[in-house]
Amino acid sequence: MKKKRIAKNLSNSSLSSVVKKEAKLFIKNMNGNGSSSNMHSLFLNDTERTLIETVLDACKGNVTKSADFLGISRGTLIKRIKEYDIK
Repeated sequence: MKKKRIAKNLSNSSLSSVVKKEAKLFIKNMNGNGSSSNMHSLFLNDTERTLIETVLDACKGNVTKSADFLGISRGTLIKRIKEYDIK
């Protein structure tokens, strides 16, 4: 699997600095839309969806390999795929 390559790419830049940069951009782009009380769930849902899509793509759509890579059960991944309407 491409776990090592993906992990290596992430290690080239600190994950926390990437998240910080994206969080700032997310806040800026919200432009007052939505309340501050739901920012946490909005950001986490968007991040989780992107992560799932990226891993599924890296695993060529193989749900079992993707779930293993993410460290979640296959059932949980399928639930999230349906929840986020990932094609």
